[in-house]
Amino acid sequence: MNSTADTAFGRPSVNEVVVLGSAGGPTPKPGRRPVSHALIIDDEVTLIDCGNGTVSQFVTAGLDLGRLRRILITHHHIDHVADVAMLLHLAWSQLDTVIQVIGPPPLARLFELHYEAFEFDIRSRMDDEGRKHLREFVEVIEIEADATIQLGNAVISAVLVDHQPVPYAFGYRIDQSGLSVCFSGDTRPTNFLAGLAQGADLLIHETTYLTNAADYLSPARAARVLPRMRAVHSDPTGAAHIAASAEAKALLLSPVGTFGPASDEEILAEAGVEFPGKTWVGSDFLRVPLPIKGEI
Repeated sequence: MNSTADTAFGRPSVNEVVVLGSAGGPTPKPGRRPVSHALIIDDEVTLIDCGNGTVSQFVTAGLDLGRLRRILITHHHIDHVADVAMLLHLAWSQLDTVIQVIGPPPLARLFELHYEAFEFDIRSRMDDEGRKHLREFVEVIEIEADATIQLGNAVISAVLVDHQPVPYAFGYRIDQSGLSVCFSGDTRPTNFLAGLAQGADLLIHETTYLTNAADYLSPARAARVLPRMRAVHSDPTGAAHIAASAEAKALLLSPVGTFGPASDEEILAEAGVEFPGKTWVGSDFLRVPLPIKGEI
């Protein structure tokens, strides 16, 4: 069964995924912000990627910055990482616990540069409001290879995916309270991700819709860009093939890259060739409750 999901605002149910940014690529797009997804389990928020504008999207979605526990960064393209330090800086007054931030290098360097660039604001608020330094609320965990990390009652598993020429691009799986959710990050279809997502309740997999792309590009640009897109991203059929190989219970196609108009129905039709299970196309503020209910 395929479906286009509704959009709702307000406080989330106990367990769900909220799409905060569903745009593929760094170029600003009307109605879609850069990549970010929030996973809420047992009222804890795990944030996966932090593209530009994530903090505003987080609050607009009705999420509580005080419930944030960890951030996972898939790779260092700007549409995935632009706001990771800024989000924690702006949430500083609401943080009462250390936030773990997991991702590839140079993640630690990014935070150190942020502290340096905004030293005036940080020192001012420490002096005026008696706060501890922002870095005391941030624990950066850099990974360069497949890893499994226990954080509280959540088990975070990471595998390297295929997003050349990026040397460190990760997909993540979160197992928490009997639920399992997997995020592809940017990647071409890869069996490494299928293994990571085996039996997951939900696979969130990026997609780039290329069927009509040549109609919206000059011949020269199409010849240059489209082979690369096919080599480093996943079209709906490719993403759905990974979901089917993993025997995932459901599939959320997000973020979504396009070069021209593409309806959810067109994207779902391509995905449905490979994956018969419940499938959504990502849009900003889409909420997917967990566990998945209804026909699979």
